[in-house]
Amino acid sequence: MAPPLNIIIINSKKNEEFNDKHRRLIAKIAPICIAYNFHLTLVNFQINSSPLNFAKEIAPATSIGSGGEKLITLAEKGRLQISVLPISNNFGKKIILTSKPDQKKSIDINQIAKISTEKKIALIFGTDDKRNKNINRLLDNSEYHCDVSNKNIKLELDTEIGAITTIIHKIRTT
Repeated sequence: MAPPLNIIIINSKKNEEFNDKHRRLIAKIAPICIAYNFHLTLVNFQINSSPLNFAKEIAPATSIGSGGEKLITLAEKGRLQISVLPISNNFGKKIILTSKPDQKKSIDINQIAKISTEKKIALIFGTDDKRNKNINRLLDNSEYHCDVSNKNIKLELDTEIGAITTIIHKIRTT
């Protein structure tokens, strides 16, 4: 059996309160995680409850993901986590998804899919919006950087996540 795949979403604005934009983003990502068997970790989102309580709290406020039920399902399966920076090494090899990759750390999606069959990986999103010392440290300490578009085009976060999870799933299952 292949090791777990982790999607890690960073809120680079650590002091920003949890808001409607965050709720919609998380509601969009939960069905992707279930469809392709990914775990989801939310980092620096000012969430002060357990993953299951958090999911149950925000589910009624969205029509996305079967009215938030997909997020609850993800939490019930133990595949939703809430954390803060720095990111633990327990999530696996840290791969930053960015439209501005460090060319010395650059890796393509095919290589990521291959690594994911052998080792646990952490696909880290949300480092392009605002870079601070914690984000810069994360970028420096990551093993790889990947530009999903291969053209340095900044994509919306949910589009980027949908693209890479679909591609990795397809490569791993063929």
